[in-house]
Amino acid sequence: MKESHDRKHDPLIERLCEIFGALYQGRTIDKAWLCDKFGITERTAYRDLARLGHILDQVAPGRYKLSSHLLPSLHTGHLAEFADFAGVAHLFPRNDGQSLRNSMKNRDNIAFHAASSRENRLIEDRINLLNRAITVHCEVDYHYRDKARQAQPYRLINQYGLWYLAAVEQGRLKAFELAKIEGLKETVRHFTPHADVLAELDSGVGIRFGSRVETRLRVSAQVAEYVTRRSLFPSQRILEQHDDGSLTLSTAISDPHTLFRWLRYWLPDIGILSPQSLREQFEQDLHTRYTHGVMLMAQR
Repeated sequence: MKESHDRKHDPLIERLCEIFGALYQGRTIDKAWLCDKFGITERTAYRDLARLGHILDQVAPGRYKLSSHLLPSLHTGHLAEFADFAGVAHLFPRNDGQSLRNSMKNRDNIAFHAASSRENRLIEDRINLLNRAITVHCEVDYHYRDKARQAQPYRLINQYGLWYLAAVEQGRLKAFELAKIEGLKETVRHFTPHADVLAELDSGVGIRFGSRVETRLRVSAQVAEYVTRRSLFPSQRILEQHDDGSLTLSTAISDPHTLFRWLRYWLPDIGILSPQSLREQFEQDLHTRYTHGVMLMAQR
């Protein structure tokens, strides 16, 4: 009889072990997850939650996590959080912690060719100081490009492997490359973050700030595929797909010369439709560069 009694409880023991394993890896569980995961009734799910109640913390109505004092210092849930924080979670078909761990086990089969970076360990002290200053809203003093600066730090931004400080200096939101900041000091001057600055940082992409100009671009059929598989321009939206395969898209730019660099790379397949003033400015920029290039060639 004892053997029969043990077999009866095997499924319960196995289920509770699997639930605890999920909790230990940072999973949040609820009744619906238990029912879907194990094919049990709602009543059984309530019983399981009651059995584990002494080790659970409620994080939302009906949703639970393992009590913080029982969690490991690092678990697969943290791995998923870091992938999302670093902006690489979208590179994987699934970005839950266990799937990311499985991908890492097959690292010999996978290669990433991401943007290179300088050695950022050299600016660790600057990052730590700015993190603290941003948190407590303290102004900072430093030298940048041989000029003394007083700024209100808002955010640290990593773009293409390089770290930048987004800060307000003399009423303007600017980006400063951390590797070029010298003599950084935290001050006792506090500031109140402006909602419009925070909104611009939250809505923008990259390190170019200021008012944006809505720009319409034409894209040839030959390069339409490259534009649609990955956004090349800030706030890119496809407005129209033409019968010949070409596209009309819009982008919002704050720095024309950043857009011009991209357009020079993609000439003649991407060009400006509007506004006309920006198109004329780009044409003048091309003419100036061509003339300068011809002069240099003539001097050789």
